[in-house]
Amino acid sequence: METTPAMPNGLDIDYKGQLNGLISSYREQVLICTGKDDWPSRIEDDNSGDNLAADLKELFGRGGVYSDPFHNISVLNSSFPPSVPPRAEVVNTSAYLLPSFKYVPFLPRVSFDSVDALAKGYLLPEKLHPMHDGLSPIHRDRLTRKPVYGNLLHGVRDVEDIVVLICGHGGRDMRCGVMGPALRGEFEAQLPRQGVEALHGPVKIDLGNDVETITGTIEKPALTARVGLISHIGGHKFAGNVIIYLPPTMTTKDGTKHPLAGHGIWYGRVEPKHVQGIIQETIVKGRADSAKTTPTGEGIAPPTGRPSRGRKFVIGTTIISVTLGILYALIPDTRPSRKKTTSALNDESFREFTVVSNEQVSPTSFILTVKPSLPSDARENAEVIRKAWDHGLWSVEIKQPQLQIARNYTPLPPTPPTPLRGGDADESDDAAATLRFLVRRYEGGEVSKYLSRLRGPGGPPAGGAAGDVVELRGPHLGFDVAARMGDAGREVVFLAGGTGIAPAMQLARRLLSVPGGGGLSVRIFWANRSALDCVGGPRLEEQKARSWWPWSAREDKSIRDKDISAPGPIVQQLRDLQAAYRETGNALEFECIVDEEGSRIKAADITGAVSSPALPSTQLLPARARKGSGQRAASAQTLSSPSSSSCQLHSQRLLQNTTEDADAQEEKKARESDGAAGRNLFMVSGPDGFVGAYVGPKVWAAGAERQGPVGGIVGELTKREPQTWAQWLVLKQ
Repeated sequence: METTPAMPNGLDIDYKGQLNGLISSYREQVLICTGKDDWPSRIEDDNSGDNLAADLKELFGRGGVYSDPFHNISVLNSSFPPSVPPRAEVVNTSAYLLPSFKYVPFLPRVSFDSVDALAKGYLLPEKLHPMHDGLSPIHRDRLTRKPVYGNLLHGVRDVEDIVVLICGHGGRDMRCGVMGPALRGEFEAQLPRQGVEALHGPVKIDLGNDVETITGTIEKPALTARVGLISHIGGHKFAGNVIIYLPPTMTTKDGTKHPLAGHGIWYGRVEPKHVQGIIQETIVKGRADSAKTTPTGEGIAPPTGRPSRGRKFVIGTTIISVTLGILYALIPDTRPSRKKTTSALNDESFREFTVVSNEQVSPTSFILTVKPSLPSDARENAEVIRKAWDHGLWSVEIKQPQLQIARNYTPLPPTPPTPLRGGDADESDDAAATLRFLVRRYEGGEVSKYLSRLRGPGGPPAGGAAGDVVELRGPHLGFDVAARMGDAGREVVFLAGGTGIAPAMQLARRLLSVPGGGGLSVRIFWANRSALDCVGGPRLEEQKARSWWPWSAREDKSIRDKDISAPGPIVQQLRDLQAAYRETGNALEFECIVDEEGSRIKAADITGAVSSPALPSTQLLPARARKGSGQRAASAQTLSSPSSSSCQLHSQRLLQNTTEDADAQEEKKARESDGAAGRNLFMVSGPDGFVGAYVGPKVWAAGAERQGPVGGIVGELTKREPQTWAQWLVLKQ
């Protein structure tokens, strides 16, 4: 028996994390037969020869012509060698399609025709998801399978071998590079002992004289298996990751249908010592929850049975049926990498920044400050970042280099706040190019855990004069809130969950620059799990003891600030924004809601916030600000103007199909055609569950995440008080 190999330093296996529920869905896995055991981190970047993965990801990846969030295609490389074509001089690739259990032996690479035939004949869905009902007939037809194209691919066969797949992608993570080959050797050694022949070499295809007969089966012994390494699946921290696909025709020793026939069974944290038990219980007996080993994890029963309670296993398992695949793989960015000559931030390639500091805010959150790694890059980066701040809402991607995954993070506004447009007049390029991020460390969040370990100059793990290096890509612009408010919008209510306070603060900073002489009111409800996340922040309950009217704020300052000695950095920055708003004749109020204190944002709180009369524009305004306030007050009459129902910026109905990526261009057009209209804004930002509870989830359609209809608590409120909500535009950030 193979022994469990030692893992590389600093790359331990996670034996405690929960596997169940960590899997993103896929409808089909395409296993490309490369005949190689390892590949670059991004398999589509492999330039050593033919690259079918790149072609398929161009079609089905993000932004691809066949991209469909309800029919996800997982493209993987495998170590299986391709079949030899009748004409050996033709460059050929083969592929397994699972869990459809099809083997495509001949994909000649002399043109793109075979790739197109594979996509249209086998990979596109036979029937579209109901969310696509609104698409045009032409678009729907393009996204639907055409079986006739399958006839262009000769020799396609049903897969009747057991297929054992092991992540061995050492080019992406050394844990899998070490564990994968060891597991392959153990499976190939143990399978024959259980009466299963382990096959090697390419699948032999005999077309005979009748090449028109393009489907069929392969003659073989009763039980055969092919064991191969594949590129990235699952979280590398759970290595070894194994999938066992059992063909639909598989039977048990007594001739009855195998209980798991036609399914794929996922295992995580597999070691060589587990292989014999997996073969006995899963392949021979048809049980996915009976691998008896060290009790440090939990198994998941197949759909046909119920898990035995109180029983624990080291191997986490998941069942994949022919109709629905479920995996917990971290899906890489599939956009093509196009190099740019600029050294500044851009939305196509990652740029290096250096950590300035990592300030702990609470036990689970911290503020990470970064700046361009090269001082010479400060000016160019400052120009890009100033333009992003002028827009208002924006984010950047931060990459976790070991796993090659990235997550979007929203920068905190610079301090102190200023209403100047085009960047701060006295701000240096170095200061303008410095970015701050509020990050919450999640146990299952690979990027947040990676960021939590980064340190500035002199701190571990950097340990030297320079801080750790982190890679950023962006900026990615969000909604243009000033354009959506227009000349008429005067109020903003923002529900922020956890780190969702960052876009709320971005919005507040952007509106400081809106001309019109004051009269804006912004109210932020900031929800946190722990009081330590918002030390010094006023509680929602406290606000009930005083008036919401901003002109009474000075009278109630003792209430708001009582018993507060050292507010946290986010609370302090919110107070600085309050002061800046007051100075410019506007009003900003924020209230903290803490889960562990039993407080909640209730429907009554929301109704009260959106039903309050707008802030009188002359209250508390400095003399210099009163001159232009009449224009904003007068324009408030256009809040419910007919133009709002047909304007891309101000129509809640049209907003349902909007994406943030496409929003900027639409906003530009709308501003040019209808600049006088506007709406108050009700915005929600935070974890998906938080957003969904209050305004309903975002939806996927036509390959992109869209706003979707207003649901949740606010959806119910809009039905009860349609006249009140007619003045408000609901945005999911």
